[in-house]
Amino acid sequence: MLPVLLQFGPLRVNSYGLLIAVGGVLSSLFWKSRAGRIGIRKEEDFWLLINVILLCGFVGGRVLFLFEYTPAFSSEFWRSAFAVNSGFSVMGAFCSVIAGVWWFSRKIRADFFHVLDYVCQAAPFWHFFGRLGCFMAGCCFGRPTRVPWGVIFNDPRSMLAAEAPQLLGVPIHPTQLYEAFGNLGIAAFLYFAILPRTERGELKAGVLSASYFVLYALLRFVEEFYRGDTVPLALGMTAAQGFCLALGAAGLALLAFAHRRPCTPS
Repeated sequence: MLPVLLQFGPLRVNSYGLLIAVGGVLSSLFWKSRAGRIGIRKEEDFWLLINVILLCGFVGGRVLFLFEYTPAFSSEFWRSAFAVNSGFSVMGAFCSVIAGVWWFSRKIRADFFHVLDYVCQAAPFWHFFGRLGCFMAGCCFGRPTRVPWGVIFNDPRSMLAAEAPQLLGVPIHPTQLYEAFGNLGIAAFLYFAILPRTERGELKAGVLSASYFVLYALLRFVEEFYRGDTVPLALGMTAAQGFCLALGAAGLALLAFAHRRPCTPS
């Protein structure tokens, strides 16, 4: 764990932010290489897509975090809303980015599911870097454990120290790494098994997105049993597990819908 990678006086380079930026740059390069296949014909449309993803992801992720972890519209809510080191919920980003991609697709007159497939191809790869950043920062931490691969966080600058100081020096599940490498596996599966067939027209637009939704829902649902920062929902489930059930159902519904559409190579 290394929450602060470099520091020069008051200037700090946080590991979390740097890894998020690296993932974003690499994902953008992928989208740039596939711009023609996505349906992007103008340079400004490519940058519009990048800005839509960044803005929607940030706003959606921050808003859901606030409603999950702070009393609605309280002083803590507004203080966290404008804090540069406040948290983020990937579940909120899911919904807001999908909405943003729908708007972008209409803007450039491209097929929504076709564009969404390319966004979903890069999403787990970007998420991989994000979870590595979480590990470095000490957020999204796991529960205490005795497994041999348990990790110990000691840095008082970490988010773990702020959110659960009793876990400093205690072996806990490296849930950030569970999800990071799970996302990397999903990205590889989509890239090598689904994307080529989609681009050849053998699979219909929307199949890749549906596969991503279902696979990530399974990954996150299981991971929640080992997380130490969960929000309870009902029936013994966490809020994230409830979202995963909805996301998985949406993925299956999208898969059924996609099979009714014509196949077109990208």
